[in-house]
Amino acid sequence: MKNDKRIILLDLNYTLVSNQAETRLFRPFSARMEVEEYRAELVDQIKNDYVIIITARPESQKKETLLNLFRKTGWQPQEAYFNDQNADPPAIKESILQRFVFPKHGEEPGQYLALESNPKTRDMYADHGILAIPYAEFLEENKQAGDSQ
Repeated sequence: MKNDKRIILLDLNYTLVSNQAETRLFRPFSARMEVEEYRAELVDQIKNDYVIIITARPESQKKETLLNLFRKTGWQPQEAYFNDQNADPPAIKESILQRFVFPKHGEEPGQYLALESNPKTRDMYADHGILAIPYAEFLEENKQAGDSQ
């Protein structure tokens, strides 16, 4: 399935989740979901794009996370891939790219923009020719683009 829109590869932890540092160790997971917060300004900037969440968060937490995201923001991504291999962030995200994203959307790097908190994962995306930037840089660029119009 080819897509004409820009495809955002969205990191969940530390990018979409604004209070990850404070909540990451909360147990049980349902208690974490109660207090987890999402960046409304980021959601607002990407809600009209084709968004694929690619996260190192365990696959077992996918359903509850996506329900929580929708409940708190009214938004959900078009696709979401969670960590089904217990791998570190760069490794699982590269695996997801190769197993799911590229077969479905193609390997043309210019169609993708990765919003990513982890420098090693940004390097992995760069190895595939995909521009990868932190969310704050993305928001600043969008603000400047909006200011110049």
